[in-house]
Amino acid sequence: MAIKKSFIRVFNLLLASLLALFGFSNCNSEVVEYGVPNADYTVKGSVVNKADNKPIKGIRVGFSRVYPEPVLMYGVMPQPYRSIKADTTDSSGAYKLSDNFSVGEIQDNILPVYVQDIDGAENGAFNDTILTVDFEDVKKTGKSSNWYEGEYSVDVKVELTKKK
Repeated sequence: MAIKKSFIRVFNLLLASLLALFGFSNCNSEVVEYGVPNADYTVKGSVVNKADNKPIKGIRVGFSRVYPEPVLMYGVMPQPYRSIKADTTDSSGAYKLSDNFSVGEIQDNILPVYVQDIDGAENGAFNDTILTVDFEDVKKTGKSSNWYEGEYSVDVKVELTKKK
């Protein structure tokens, strides 16, 4: 009987040691992640004068949270040029916008982009506009991992008209 009790004690000690050594958490369970799917969206291209196709320097191009058909919320109309990121065109009229957006911020794969003349009369006065850039059929680049879906990039040539 004493041998049986000592065997059970040794067996329990050995079992407790193994459980302490390897632990209960080594069960290969899935890791829970918090967040939302997101991707980098890039819009690049050039801004030119529609009349003569010459590049325009000093034009601000930026992402806008305001969609082409703004929705009245709480009795207040949203600001037309509330930007997320913006870039100013260089002497060749080139610009490049890049920002990370979550799925909830993109509606129907369309991002609104505003184009605004900020240099005054230096290069002539041009009409401001809001573009709807469609990412529907854009090829994804970059490596996807976890919630990150990669990068979507599109080239957009913007033609502005002079103010009268």
